[in-house]
Amino acid sequence: MLKSKRDIIKSLTPEAILVPLTKEATNSVAQCQKGIIQISQFPFKLGRELRVGENERGFFIKLRFRKSEVNSNNDIYLIDNSRNTQIAKEHFQIEKTNNFFLLKDRGSKTGTTINDITYGGSESDIEQVLNDGDIIKVGSSDSEYKFQFLVLKED
Repeated sequence: MLKSKRDIIKSLTPEAILVPLTKEATNSVAQCQKGIIQISQFPFKLGRELRVGENERGFFIKLRFRKSEVNSNNDIYLIDNSRNTQIAKEHFQIEKTNNFFLLKDRGSKTGTTINDITYGGSESDIEQVLNDGDIIKVGSSDSEYKFQFLVLKED
């Protein structure tokens, strides 16, 4: 029975996670369980939530109906409340190839910053190896949407 418990736990554990490191990042993932972005399938696509509305009670997210998982633009939608929009509608994706994780910018204007180096945007490099513990800023180097990439499953 002990082995089956381990197998169950292993099957429920995501391969990697993105942990918000700033207040803005935490607020952007309000719809995620425990405020952590779980990455279980690849490619994992991230972009900006466009269904944000406002009324007398404040901001809200309009209900999303998915016809098909195949037609979805993103696996996770972040809320961008910054003055200068940092998060693109289709910002980046994380892929897994063999034992390597790759972050690919999806044509965002601001790019994606990994450990204080910006990729994509106006730069020509739009793909970068992602390592356990890397710090990702969704957007330019001054973006407040800061996350830490953590690998949970070792191959």
